[in-house]
Amino acid sequence: MAITKTIKTDKIEAIAIQDHYNLQVRERISIQEDGNEISSAHTRYILTPDSVVSDITDEVVKAQFIAIMTDEVKSAYATFQEENKPE
Repeated sequence: MAITKTIKTDKIEAIAIQDHYNLQVRERISIQEDGNEISSAHTRYILTPDSVVSDITDEVVKAQFIAIMTDEVKSAYATFQEENKPE
């Protein structure tokens, strides 16, 4: 009886927020016993334009992040952050 756990990114969404984007990433966690799935769940996380690229371990997510988070998007995000600082 072999139990295995598999984690796979199954959804990456670019969400527009004013002039910048966030990436929402969903991972599917599958627990299998002898090759038959016995349980599954999802987890999510968000990457903002100021996220550190070297911290992203999934190569597909990293490629999406690099493609979307241009200098223009990062600048718009910094402006957004500055304009929405709590007083």
